[in-house]
Amino acid sequence: MNALYLTIPLATILALIFLGLFLWSVKTRQYDDPEYIAHKMILDDEDDVDKSINQ
Repeated sequence: MNALYLTIPLATILALIFLGLFLWSVKTRQYDDPEYIAHKMILDDEDDVDKSINQ
């Protein structure tokens, strides 16, 4: 029982640290796809061609 008095606060603190690190990584855009910008140019062109054909 005494071990719970130590492990529960430590687990909570550790979880908060990991949550903070995760939120920081999302905020600093660490999960952005680096290849998306290169592919966006090709994808945008295909959309423009489809729109001009339908009009």
